[in-house]
Amino acid sequence: MQDISFGLEPTCIPLIGKPTPFTYITDSVFSDSTSISSQDKGVDSGTWSETSADSGDNDSDPDDDEVITCSCVPDENSKSLCTVNDGDQCDCVSGYGNFYTTPTYDDTRQDWIEQRLEVDALPERLPLIECSVHCPCAEGCSDRLTQTGVRVSVTVQISTSGIGYGLFYTPTSNVKLSKGSFISLYAGEYLTTPEARIRWSDQATNQKQGEGNYILTLKISSSNEIWHIDPRNKGNIGRFLNHSCEPNCIIQIVRWGVTSLFRAAIFTKRYIKKGEELTFDYANASGSPLSAEDLRRTSGNERLEVREKRTRCLCGTQTCRGWMPFDETL
Repeated sequence: MQDISFGLEPTCIPLIGKPTPFTYITDSVFSDSTSISSQDKGVDSGTWSETSADSGDNDSDPDDDEVITCSCVPDENSKSLCTVNDGDQCDCVSGYGNFYTTPTYDDTRQDWIEQRLEVDALPERLPLIECSVHCPCAEGCSDRLTQTGVRVSVTVQISTSGIGYGLFYTPTSNVKLSKGSFISLYAGEYLTTPEARIRWSDQATNQKQGEGNYILTLKISSSNEIWHIDPRNKGNIGRFLNHSCEPNCIIQIVRWGVTSLFRAAIFTKRYIKKGEELTFDYANASGSPLSAEDLRRTSGNERLEVREKRTRCLCGTQTCRGWMPFDETL
């Protein structure tokens, strides 16, 4: 076994087998290999979109040039900064909330209790806003969970279906993984819609059994932005989470500061037992316009042209739709 991240993550991620080669990255990049963090600025200079990417127009509104940061500075008495109780001094928390639990030390276990997302407390479709890299809170911050890399015990191995690879929760003990635990980002190449169409067409034409890595389409309703993330050539362990019609994980949109680009983060939606494969619903994550009933009807001749573009779903759940989700705009 080897570490699939080659030491780039804080936790070793064993790999059992030989999946299709790819370049491991801890955060997403644009199609020209530029890191998306290059767009994370201390002032609001406009979010990246297909229009700005094509035209190079990134001029900011003078009224938006306000740096949103906290004033939480670590001291010898600070065990955790930017908690839900720090709204009076933390602009980030007072303006956007902190939906993470506060890190606490368990004297009995002689270890820190894992920090997690309060899934049920987060308003639906509300992006998480974490403290930015420009905030002085640094390592003491409790509002940067998705910026800390992979810290759960997981292994990449042959999926439960027997086709392709999956990501499994593999702790050394029988401890369950809590609801709201952060798994990883869904990292890959950020594409415009024209780029995504070309990529998807190429993947659909040349895809071999067990090698399908679907482009994740995120539709941000609050800003009418569309993001395509392709982890096929460059990605992280997020690329190994398979689809399930009854998933145990969810995709949550997060920003590292109010002016940063949107990122996709993977959290557990329930307790996870040792040895479970981690999955999420591709249709739910992509904002697919097709309902479950629409997806079931794709087996009929009335939608033959769509069915031919689809792949059979192998999740094996009782509510399986029969077909993998598919964004018809591509």
